[in-house]
Amino acid sequence: MKVEVHLFADLSRYLPAGVAAVELPDGVSVADLAQHLAIPDDLPRLTLVNGQDAPPDRRLAPGDVVDILPPLAGG
Repeated sequence: MKVEVHLFADLSRYLPAGVAAVELPDGVSVADLAQHLAIPDDLPRLTLVNGQDAPPDRRLAPGDVVDILPPLAGG
């Protein structure tokens, strides 16, 4: 299945174009995607799937749009 992935700020080094269609096996989770992209487990990040907050165990579906970004600070 294909999902669209957007990586932001420092995380973009794990996907040189910053945006890509990624081919994955059916049933993978957000955590599996991060592992596929070689993003270290201990690197803090926020993950959105189709604009909604997504925990690491969230299963992905074909056509999902995944945004991964560092935690936000400020105010």
